[in-house]
Amino acid sequence: MHPSEHEQLATLLQINNAAITQPTREGLFTEISRRLDPVFGCDRFSILLQEGADALWHYFVPGAGVALPGVPGTSLPAVPGMVPFEVMRTRRTVVFDVQDDPGRPGNAYLLDAGLRSIVCSPLIMRGRVLGTVQLSYARPMPLSSEQVIFFEKIAQQLALCVDNMLTREALEARTRVLAEEKSYLMREIASHACQDEVVFVSSAMKHVMDDVTAVAATDATVLLTGETGTGKDLLARTIHRMSRRGTQPMYKVNCAALVPTLIESELFGHEKGAFTGASERKTGRFELADKSTLFLDEISELPLNTQAKLLQVLQDQRFERVGGTRTIASNVRIIAATNQDLRLLVNEHSFRADLYYRLNIFPLHVPPLRDRSEDLVLLLETFIRRACSRLQKQPPRLSRAFVHALQQYGWPGNIRELENLVERIVILKSNREVGPDDVRFLLMHAEHTDEDFLGMDAAQKRHIERVLRMTAGQVGGEAGAARALGLKKSTLQYRIKRLGIRPADFKS
Repeated sequence: MHPSEHEQLATLLQINNAAITQPTREGLFTEISRRLDPVFGCDRFSILLQEGADALWHYFVPGAGVALPGVPGTSLPAVPGMVPFEVMRTRRTVVFDVQDDPGRPGNAYLLDAGLRSIVCSPLIMRGRVLGTVQLSYARPMPLSSEQVIFFEKIAQQLALCVDNMLTREALEARTRVLAEEKSYLMREIASHACQDEVVFVSSAMKHVMDDVTAVAATDATVLLTGETGTGKDLLARTIHRMSRRGTQPMYKVNCAALVPTLIESELFGHEKGAFTGASERKTGRFELADKSTLFLDEISELPLNTQAKLLQVLQDQRFERVGGTRTIASNVRIIAATNQDLRLLVNEHSFRADLYYRLNIFPLHVPPLRDRSEDLVLLLETFIRRACSRLQKQPPRLSRAFVHALQQYGWPGNIRELENLVERIVILKSNREVGPDDVRFLLMHAEHTDEDFLGMDAAQKRHIERVLRMTAGQVGGEAGAARALGLKKSTLQYRIKRLGIRPADFKS
């Protein structure tokens, strides 16, 4: 039965109304399928869209349609020679019988589903082919030439609906990205206000800053190494700010701060319903950092399975959201940081060798504070000025003997420990003189003797052993040495191993 002109206009109007009233892709395509079923009575209705940078077609099939065995999810490989591929290339409607050419690419899927005849029409909008729309039947083609012409009109209207849908989805995605960018930048501004200047006079830091200037002008991957608290985060921001990407925000992921099950979601994002609690789509850091810089702090803490996926992304600059099938391309510059020896972890099979070599393109070692003692006075002055401004306190007066005592200290917590010490000084000694007798009290509120103020590894070893004695050999936990020292448990364990300390000796 051929639809009358009035029925045809009514069908086109219903499709147009669906585009206006249905806000989601699933809702739109389901409503279109419902409207077309009484007109064409097909066994399968499908829409193929070629989106993004991947070689896949993303398709929609209503629940009542015949499924294609062997085709996973909602994607189909875009193989040259397939009928939809040719329809997109020629921009012409094709009516064909599967049995006439069973060896044609893609026809095996249709035969396995018991389908025989297909009419396929291109979706063209403003000269651009968006995809194709298909009606499939399990019997010889039942449509007349007039009905095929009407189906072509339907395809023209569908192209307008699909174009509007894609535009709306792109706008919604961009709105989500901008909202997450704003939230991220507000947190970064709050945490790094007035702390973007690298303060130094020492030759050790001058060599580092020369390398920073050289590598910042490129897009090379940088691996920052050094003890905790040496300022790797600040150097990462400096490299980004000096680079051609510096006008964009730099994004950061602390790999040690996330549970393993959420790291991939944080890096690559996830689709709605990808796992329990995924109530909406999340944009990952790699997607946010497109044409910018992604700082991966504590890279050594990544689980091995995530390391494998990260390596693939670094090589191809393409990824998929967790629970998604669409491939996303992202031009990201990587800066990674670790306070552990990655070569040692590679030998212990806890870090992938191929990922290590991919990250180690431009290694940059940040010296500990004890190796740049010339910077101590300048850092003290800078931190005091910042702390006084933030805490609304008068600056303390540091005696030469006090400064000299600090210069003899080993600084196991490096610049972070110095900054915390300055904050205690400003709070407790505002507008008062700070003498050498205050050192023992201000440094970690622990008892120190002169032999604690040693240099290099000896100072670290003495200090860690004293804290382990205070915690009865307990390394982790609320009452452990790691918390008392302001270090991560894994960092303290690494230092204990390197310095030859046995926590068991202090359990009594």
